[in-house]
Amino acid sequence: MKIIKIFILSVIVILSLSAISCKNKKPVLSRPNELINRMTLVNILAESYLIESTLQVIPTDSISKDELARQYYKDLFDRYHITNEQFETSIAYYVSEEKSAEKLLNDASAIIINKRNELTLFEIDDTIN
Repeated sequence: MKIIKIFILSVIVILSLSAISCKNKKPVLSRPNELINRMTLVNILAESYLIESTLQVIPTDSISKDELARQYYKDLFDRYHITNEQFETSIAYYVSEEKSAEKLLNDASAIIINKRNELTLFEIDDTIN
């Protein structure tokens, strides 16, 4: 789904620019009414990365990647009881302050690394048995 890919790329660019250029201590944006809890958003970002990674390895002749992306993100947002708008405004809010953006990205990265390490250990276990 092009919109999702553009959105994820935008998030990465915003996080990068925030980490480099934003020097304010308080958030530039006002707090959204339906702000997603920071730790919940970290988990959603980590899962979004996994969704995008999955979509990259799916053969192009299989199910439509756009349809699959739509379904994956619908399931993700339904599981967390959020809307796309909440997701977008929450990310914009958290990345509007340098330290918050950096922490958000670092925490999401840590989750992804932990999941990768768990899978690696699982694969090693399977080869031993």
